[in-house]
Amino acid sequence: MPIQCTILGFVMFVFLTGCSGRDSAKKDLLTTSPWKYEKAGFADNDGSFDALDPRIAGSEKDNTIIFCKDGTGYSQFSRLTRAGNPDSFPFIWSLSNDSTIYFQDQYYKVRILTSQRLEIYADQKLGATNTRYTIVLKR
Repeated sequence: MPIQCTILGFVMFVFLTGCSGRDSAKKDLLTTSPWKYEKAGFADNDGSFDALDPRIAGSEKDNTIIFCKDGTGYSQFSRLTRAGNPDSFPFIWSLSNDSTIYFQDQYYKVRILTSQRLEIYADQKLGATNTRYTIVLKR
């Protein structure tokens, strides 16, 4: 019986430390350096875009997205704003074990996360049509 408890304890330790290491690595990938929009819009499952979000295709494309380690972040505007207006837009984020990220007030699934690319998507239903909104960030 004591040997079984020891083995079970060891297996649980390895499992828990292994999982936390992967989550930590994903968070490090997000927070290491700023991101820029590559594109965002409604995409098919294969990643081809049917329609680009005009906000991202326009001036927001040049904004810098910064994920901070404490779960906060901000979108730094590329242009100076008028006096009295903020020069960044704050947000909160979190990354769960199932590769779901809470970003810009919505839950997204992480499709790709590497040191140079982040692709996230949210499946939505608009009337009778199922759509997928995808955001692609790059470094």
